[in-house]
Amino acid sequence: MVISRLSMILTVEELDRIQVSQNADDEIIIVADVHGMTCTGARKLLNNIINVIRVSFQLIIIHGYNHGTAIKDMLANNFFNHHIYDKYTDTYNYGVTHMLIAA
Repeated sequence: MVISRLSMILTVEELDRIQVSQNADDEIIIVADVHGMTCTGARKLLNNIINVIRVSFQLIIIHGYNHGTAIKDMLANNFFNHHIYDKYTDTYNYGVTHMLIAA
């Protein structure tokens, strides 16, 4: 269901950046790899994912850390969506940001 909804608005390239899974509690986990994207492109992709999926889920964003922090900084300081109810940087991997998304 999640991939079919996303495929209606995302390009094939954007879909290749996304992995969808479920954990043991049937919670949906979406991993989006935005390495090499511009801040504008990453913002558009992430907002599209958040706005199209109509259930609660965890969004894990892989943005990298060693070759610049522009996307990481954008997510921490200027990325807002009314469906986000929590966001935090991974404590063990600074190149990953976690977001909890409400329906």
